[in-house]
Amino acid sequence: MLSSCAMQPPTSLMDIQAGEIFVLKTPITIQPNQSRTFIQFGQISGSSFDHSEAHCRIEIRDLSESPQIIQPERFIIKQVNIDEEMIALRNQTTQLALNDAITPTTMTDSTSINMVAYERPATMDLVHLYLHSKQQPNVYRLTCSGSLSNGSLADIPRSYRPQRQQIQHILGKIGHIESGT
Repeated sequence: MLSSCAMQPPTSLMDIQAGEIFVLKTPITIQPNQSRTFIQFGQISGSSFDHSEAHCRIEIRDLSESPQIIQPERFIIKQVNIDEEMIALRNQTTQLALNDAITPTTMTDSTSINMVAYERPATMDLVHLYLHSKQQPNVYRLTCSGSLSNGSLADIPRSYRPQRQQIQHILGKIGHIESGT
């Protein structure tokens, strides 16, 4: 069985497909020794972003000790993959006092035990758009993600993997996705 990273998602799961074009309209600077720059709310946000909102990041293959500028261009989307990225896992020790109703006969009312409670890890649902350019071969991919969520219903719909319309909104005037024809 193939993982989600190994095959093109059907249009029912992702409305952007290989062969389409990512049009970058604005130069983007990747800072020294960094591999990516974030885009959120139609603005380049650099190395940080608001985890509670959708965002995109443009990524390069090779690091440099100098800033690298990605020039405006039409990049071919060679491959599209959907994925989930775990961001954090937290455990907490909870003190649970046992009472007579649930206590085995060998324990008393004052008995307490330590239980480790695990919270669902915080993740982001994302789409990777693998980019190709003969002029700028170091440009690797555009990754767009919904907000960080631990599965709470309060995070819906911000935590959903962004589709074409939402990606266009995230990118704003920086760029857009268009069909390859």
